[in-house]
Amino acid sequence: MFDCSFNLFLSVFLILGSVWLAGRFFLKEQVVYIPDGKRRHAWKSIKLLNRSCFCSICEILMSSNGVFCENCGVCSDNGCVRKADVEFRCKELRIRSRADDGKESRHLWVRGNLPLASECCVCAEDVDQVSEPGLYGQRCAWCQRTAHDKCFSEVSSTLCDFGEFKSMIFPPKCILASRTKGAPKVHLTGIIPPEWKDQWRPLIVVANSKSGSSGSPEVVAQMRGILHPLQVFELESHGPQEALQWAIHAAPATCRILVAGGDGTVDWVLNTILQMNVDPLPEVAILPLGTGNDLSRVLGWGAEGPDTFNPIQYLRKIQQARAVKLDRWLMEIDAHHHIRFPVPRFHQRRSVFVYNYFSVGVDALVTLNFHKARESSLYVFSSRFINKALYLCFGTHQVMQQDCVDLEKKVELYLDDVKIDLPELQSIVVLNIDSWGAGVKLWEMSKDSPTHGGIMREAHSISDGVLEVFGVVSSFHIAQLQVGLSKPVRLGQARSVRFRINGTVPVQADGEPWMQAACDVKINHCGQATMLQNVGAGAE
Repeated sequence: MFDCSFNLFLSVFLILGSVWLAGRFFLKEQVVYIPDGKRRHAWKSIKLLNRSCFCSICEILMSSNGVFCENCGVCSDNGCVRKADVEFRCKELRIRSRADDGKESRHLWVRGNLPLASECCVCAEDVDQVSEPGLYGQRCAWCQRTAHDKCFSEVSSTLCDFGEFKSMIFPPKCILASRTKGAPKVHLTGIIPPEWKDQWRPLIVVANSKSGSSGSPEVVAQMRGILHPLQVFELESHGPQEALQWAIHAAPATCRILVAGGDGTVDWVLNTILQMNVDPLPEVAILPLGTGNDLSRVLGWGAEGPDTFNPIQYLRKIQQARAVKLDRWLMEIDAHHHIRFPVPRFHQRRSVFVYNYFSVGVDALVTLNFHKARESSLYVFSSRFINKALYLCFGTHQVMQQDCVDLEKKVELYLDDVKIDLPELQSIVVLNIDSWGAGVKLWEMSKDSPTHGGIMREAHSISDGVLEVFGVVSSFHIAQLQVGLSKPVRLGQARSVRFRINGTVPVQADGEPWMQAACDVKINHCGQATMLQNVGAGAE
């Protein structure tokens, strides 16, 4: 009798546990949890600001041993943190109830540590620091207006309109959250459009801390100081789903998304937008923090992020940017099933979305070796310089030991179902954008070259539904292309591309490499993403 009861209890427990886990899996991306209770400061090391600041409590000068609140800008040395938590308010994150919907927004003034060249909003003169050290001037943590101490009385009790970037901000009074019965956390239940809803295009910032330059902590901290802290996200292993839930709740307003990361991070966000069917489709801008940053170059955001990040300047660029369409391509990989001993990792059927390029051969092998090195336990210091040095080492290795010779014998290429007679190659590159291998413009540098196989028009666009296909002779040829001493082999243009791969070869899609066994690869057009192009600078 006891055994029967125990078995029944164990069965019920396992069933309920399975149901709970399934619910957590399927619902976790639809629920956005937000902080509850009394808002405390979010302290970060003062080193992220790249400048010295004065403690808001004792007014001593801090160069490296203090902290600042990334949300409101209050500064404190290590011994004054508790006192600063008590004396200074931080940004309010949300309204407590719908009764507060019409509550007027007031300034959140923070004394001292003003940005350089700050202008008084009352007298329009510079808020210059005096000769004596200490805290001078006032700044609103929401609208970023500044004022002299002598002028502050004229604006101290006025209402806050969220300033120059109000069209990008989620005002706290617009964010609704509640705790359902029995739930341990407060979750987002809705977003009320602000009074300026006709011009409201909120910005969501998504930063990847694992990108090449490791500059995302500075970006996150400074963006949270300008925008609402909850609209700035650090990407972790779970992906950008939580960030995109804000875009869904903000509908029918069209959100803009700033992706701080490399090409892989941009792909991650674009694929998640498609997977979650976000409507209206967000417009995506880029802050290049990766190693190659090819898509960022094409859209005019630059080859790499700025040495010193200025959030005000970057937000202005996003305000002025224009929306452009970017072709999305669906790559379907069908394994050859006649292989006697299939290895799941190499022979599984898969589909991949491509936005930048797809390649087979030596360039993919170099990228694969780099990714293996980056994932090893010996890879401690992440920087763009170290990453490029590793690429150089692996590329030089392939000059001496050529592992991708006779690629033309392992791969068959079909452009619009027409087979292309391949010359001797070690790599085949299929381009959607004219930037590959950290800025090599294969299309532009080969304009005067004859086409080896298919037909090539004298036009290129990231939204014309056409792919350009090139060949690379060797790893040394890649080095020549990067310094402009050679030209690629033009193979043709097509609206559909097909590979028949007979053997195991290295491949990569938008910089993400793997070893691919014998298979058929089909690449066809699959809609478009909406990107933002920087109009303040020409494409790189």
